[in-house]
Amino acid sequence: DFVKDGREIPAVKKKGFAPTGYCDSKLMNMLTCRQLALHLRDTNVTTYSVSPGFCRSELGRNVEMPIFKKMLMLPIMRMVQRTSVQGAQNIIFATILDENYMVNGAMYQDGRVAEPETLYVDGLGDDLGKELWKFSLDLVDEKKQ
Repeated sequence: DFVKDGREIPAVKKKGFAPTGYCDSKLMNMLTCRQLALHLRDTNVTTYSVSPGFCRSELGRNVEMPIFKKMLMLPIMRMVQRTSVQGAQNIIFATILDENYMVNGAMYQDGRVAEPETLYVDGLGDDLGKELWKFSLDLVDEKKQ
């Protein structure tokens, strides 16, 4: 697949089990963060999006899967999921590290730029982020009226 400007979109390894809406919200988070960084580049404000990783939470309650499959997967997922404390460490990292060592507008996970996600978003080009930014501003303007 190629985007409008001709850059190739990196292939996604495989479809995960996360709901599409969840994945889309993470993508929109990254795109919004990048646009915010561009709009604030002449200020002292920096922006970062942070992925806590695959943490134990209640998000899976909305995944459509038979209950017996959820029960079978639970022990395996418990072995690979992070605790909430481990996930929060990613957020804390982004707030305490010297901004001179960080990339404004980037997504971080495990104390570094999340490479696969960043490459994917880079491959989408700049138009999608601009369109999302404009759409968000239009929604806010609608709410004001």
